Amino acid sequence: MRLKLLTIPIEDRKVSVERLMGESSPKAEFFLLLVLAIIIVTLGLLMGNLSIIIIGMLVAPLLSPILSVAMGIVVADVKVIGWAARTLMLATILIVGISLIVAFFFPDRFMTDELAARSSASLAGMIVAVASGVAAAFAFSKSDLSATIPGIAVAVSLLPPIAATGVGLSMGDWTFVVGSFSVFLVNLVGVVLAATVVFSLLGFHPLRRKVEETIEKEEKDLNATA
Repeated sequence: MRLKLLTIPIEDRKVSVERLMGESSPKAEFFLLLVLAIIIVTLGLLMGNLSIIIIGMLVAPLLSPILSVAMGIVVADVKVIGWAARTLMLATILIVGISLIVAFFFPDRFMTDELAARSSASLAGMIVAVASGVAAAFAFSKSDLSATIPGIAVAVSLLPPIAATGVGLSMGDWTFVVGSFSVFLVNLVGVVLAATVVFSLLGFHPLRRKVEETIEKEEKDLNATA
């Protein structure tokens, strides 16, 4: 049972690599979805409306570059790690900046329950992040589980704490800023560590050349559209 669970044909692994690298490429479509997600989540936080926050998390494409960092670690390629980390860094800066701007246009902003829930990291949050990282890595690796990815994106809660950081900056609450950003960092580390273990167990480590080729193709496509 265990061996079957961890066995993926080489062609399926190659398809998974292409899909993951493609979805984490810093294309215009990636940032368009991200901007829309930031606006939705920030408004949800300011309104204290969990339903709106969930909608934004479903739209956000933030999970892919984080998993790509894990893939880069598995194949031991600094270039791949740097490529994915750059996308993630740009996304993080964009989230903080746009959430800060959106908050300024919300005159009656105050510490809602949804904002307060992102004020500090916890052991329970770390466990959720690790479990979500395991689920996300499996879902990206096995095509029959791809339908579960939106739910995983909600469970791992990557976007709301960074958006909360921007809102905290608009309020000048530095304690909250540090606390909310620490929630994001805890979730990030949990997902990366868990996904790294899963990708290793699933046998992605020999696919270094395939990962590099996919990155090179994505970079050519980006340069062609620049």
